[in-house]
Amino acid sequence: MLQLNVKFNMKGMIYGIFLIIFVLAGFIVLPKMFVEDIKPVDYVLVQRDSIPDKILDMMDDYIDQERALTIMIDDKVYVVVTRGQNNDYGIDVNKISIENREGKQVMKVEIIYKEKENAYPFVVLETNIKSLPDKVELDKEYIDDNKNK
Repeated sequence: MLQLNVKFNMKGMIYGIFLIIFVLAGFIVLPKMFVEDIKPVDYVLVQRDSIPDKILDMMDDYIDQERALTIMIDDKVYVVVTRGQNNDYGIDVNKISIENREGKQVMKVEIIYKEKENAYPFVVLETNIKSLPDKVELDKEYIDDNKNK
């Protein structure tokens, strides 16, 4: 019978395992560090006659404020955006996205100020998300020469 004289190097084996773990962890962790975790949110504009009564009841408290807020009614998340005191222009929603910042969900609502005839004083949107975000941010963009409003 033939016997092979093979020496087993335990130190080299441990270094090899650590190297493989380090390389694999780099492939998993590094892309997440450089790629932003922003997801678009699908939404549908709710027509005036279809707005839930709970939202209409609370609109008096928020109609004079420029803000975006979220409400959950019957397992549906709605986004309400108001223009505030700017009565010369209406608003239209450009896009909604959600990103994870420091473990919290932040919803970013981007609106466009437009001529009053082409937009709304407030909008109610029904979204496809299942839970309320931790924070809502409102970003504004102006169309035409209404930047000083």
